[in-house]
Amino acid sequence: MIEALAAADPDHRRDAAELLVRAYRAPVLEVLRWRWNLDDADAEDLAQEFFATALEKDWIHRFDPARGRFRTFLRVCADRFAANRRQADQRLKRGGGAVTLSFDDLAGALPDGDDESEARFRAEWVRSVFDLSRDSPRTEARERDRAVHLAIFEAYDLADHDRPTYAALATVHDLTETQVLNHLAWARRRFRVHVLDVVRRLAGSEAEYREDVRDLLGIEAP
Repeated sequence: MIEALAAADPDHRRDAAELLVRAYRAPVLEVLRWRWNLDDADAEDLAQEFFATALEKDWIHRFDPARGRFRTFLRVCADRFAANRRQADQRLKRGGGAVTLSFDDLAGALPDGDDESEARFRAEWVRSVFDLSRDSPRTEARERDRAVHLAIFEAYDLADHDRPTYAALATVHDLTETQVLNHLAWARRRFRVHVLDVVRRLAGSEAEYREDVRDLLGIEAP
């Protein structure tokens, strides 16, 4: 994603920017709401301004994997963007001039040591990874006539409500419990493949990719 944001092809840059916002919008919103006590509308406005500014000023390209995870880098930048924006607003209210935000003002030293912010950001990041990972399995299931496999997987592993039993799923889909287990195993394997793809696209380095795979799936990255 970081490489694609600097690509010569404008389509590649646009796709990368879209992925950046889709993956990190919810985590950034969570931190802005919690850290700065913002309501939903104000957090949305500030998040939109942050992403627009970061992309316009090419802040993302300054990421250094030697200094930490990409998601930590982005979280700290968003948090400090909010701090600088509040400082600028207060200065304007007092009659002072506008404050120019620079990358160095935002990035500083990473990480910033805020465990609660990191925990909240990570939780939303995990949800974003899994949400992004659903798109490809749905397309694959339609193309391979595996819609029932995916429906069982989403009902058993991804739904917010209580997990149904194998017997209940077998009744709903007119299958045996053994068939339910086989369908679920296929869908889980395919979903894991797509999770790995999303995590790789979002990682700031090969080392970060491998750490994230262990963190999310409890396996060594292939």
